[in-house]
Amino acid sequence: MDVRLKKPPKSKSLLTSLPDLAKKLESLINTKFELTGKSRTDGSNIRKLIADKLINSNPPPYAEKNSYEVVPPKGVPKILLEYVDTYIVTTGTSYNLQVWNRNPSSESVQIQYSSGETLQSGEVRFVLVKIDPDNHKVIAIAVLTPEYIVNKFGVFGKPTVKNQLVISSSLRRFVLAKPNGVLFYDDMVGDKENIKNLSLFSIHDQPTTGSLLPLSIIKEIIINKIIGCNIAPAATKNRGQMLEEIFAGALGYSIGDNELLSGGYPDLRNQALEVKIQDSPTVDLGKFSPEFEITAPDCGNFTTRNMRYFIALTNPETNIVEGAILCQGNKLGLHFTYVPDESYKCQRSIPMSFFEGIKGLSVFNP
Repeated sequence: MDVRLKKPPKSKSLLTSLPDLAKKLESLINTKFELTGKSRTDGSNIRKLIADKLINSNPPPYAEKNSYEVVPPKGVPKILLEYVDTYIVTTGTSYNLQVWNRNPSSESVQIQYSSGETLQSGEVRFVLVKIDPDNHKVIAIAVLTPEYIVNKFGVFGKPTVKNQLVISSSLRRFVLAKPNGVLFYDDMVGDKENIKNLSLFSIHDQPTTGSLLPLSIIKEIIINKIIGCNIAPAATKNRGQMLEEIFAGALGYSIGDNELLSGGYPDLRNQALEVKIQDSPTVDLGKFSPEFEITAPDCGNFTTRNMRYFIALTNPETNIVEGAILCQGNKLGLHFTYVPDESYKCQRSIPMSFFEGIKGLSVFNP
């Protein structure tokens, strides 16, 4: 993305007006856009598409380096020059708009100018791009304000805290260089004979003395049945569920139709085991992090510190599981870095019928 787009406008008053912003994007309707099935890649590509159009359509002048300050460490819009965040809409009955690390409905300074002027979180302009997944074309664009979204669809949901773990490329290589590509710490919990019993349990049952397996047994199953598997490209959450289903089946569980959709912490409660995928430096840990000890809900005597973690290291190009991390939560910090500040998201569901109603158009707060 052009570096000019990463700087705020010289003044808030110089931002392209919202109706004109929608007009600028109008020519993108029916543009070819190939979906990869990888949410981060598709999101990045749609942002680049919008960014290229904006930088070539009489953009506002950008602020000089010492005339402003970006206040929060994260959560500011990606395209600062037009104070825009972009989102890609594909399939489903509704679209779940997720805004990371800021409350769109709040008054919170994002950009502080030396003149005293500010740009607030409630002033970010949302550009939602609807893609036809069959024809791979842009079929609608909506330029929306936070106020419009709240008034038309309802308030943003209560933020969900999200903790993260960073596994750098050098530490990933360190793991893959281990025997069988597995970084392993045993916890001396469970009985290897319990593997015969697992078909009698649900993965969401509380762990018992008749169900818990030693991590050493789980390690062998990962080496023999998981490493080398292909986890098809999809949104991170869906890929996690695919891995969870393959892994639970390899352990010997019988998986019901909607069992994986019930979620919860940990993923495989019956084994006191969280299951994660790593194909980028950041691993999403969810609401609970081993960095802080909290008693795990409905999971016997397990806490976030002695909870067991299985992190599958997949190749982002081939989607093959190349290695794994298997240990208690309290061992993760020995090698990897927790993101010190909690991330969170505010969410708002938008009916897909809204996008059907603006098909063929680029509109502002319709």
